[in-house]
Amino acid sequence: MSALRASMTDARRLQPGQALATAVRGLPRLWAAGWPGLVLLGLMIPLGRWAAGSAAAATLVHAMGAVLTLAVWTGLTAVALDRDPPAGGVALGARLLRVVAAAVLNLIFLAMIAVVLALVSLAIFGMSGLDIEAIQARDWARVGPVWQMVALGAVALIVLVVPLLLIVRLSLFVQATVGRGQVVSLNTMGVAQGSFWPLMGLFLILAVPPLALLGWAGAHGLIGLALAGLIALWLPLSAGALAAAYGQLEYWTPDFSGHLGGG
Repeated sequence: MSALRASMTDARRLQPGQALATAVRGLPRLWAAGWPGLVLLGLMIPLGRWAAGSAAAATLVHAMGAVLTLAVWTGLTAVALDRDPPAGGVALGARLLRVVAAAVLNLIFLAMIAVVLALVSLAIFGMSGLDIEAIQARDWARVGPVWQMVALGAVALIVLVVPLLLIVRLSLFVQATVGRGQVVSLNTMGVAQGSFWPLMGLFLILAVPPLALLGWAGAHGLIGLALAGLIALWLPLSAGALAAAYGQLEYWTPDFSGHLGGG
């Protein structure tokens, strides 16, 4: 079994370019299976504008939009992974509840880590004896010894890097939950093990263009049009790319779930 585990680990290599190519090729299938959900999500844009005048209505629409977005995202993931695609590309019922449960468990874990890191960093900075007034005045010569500031800078870097590392390694929880058909939260880190940089690169490739588009559209008053374009193209493309990435990295199968840490 150890030899089998080693061979499967060696075979797991995330190739972002191949994942993107797979997503592009799969767009027609994602559109064909998920267009009703994408249309429903697109209708939330004018609905949000209509509700903007009322705080209560805006809150309700935003909540509906968040739930519908997660349902459509989960449905597109099921289509991309060919795991019992839901009607209209909108995942409801037990499948959506499993994804929500996995998200809640991950958020609780990340919150606990954030609290621990915050307490440790506050304790270290509190015991450092640095001159707070000098820091506020930006008089770095009076703040304290250079070695101490370097050490505190390293602590601050760790506080920033650890959550980022965990978030990236947990990022495929929707794909793992849909792919395995059960709640997969912290075990998602096993799927992404050894693939931090390729996954990070894939997320940057998927995130930078839409963020740039939204920034440009916001400056030109075209935010609604940009959102519609992102729903129609970016959402299925991203769902397909991350599903393909998960397919490259997944090691779990029902036959070996008891031996390879499934679930």
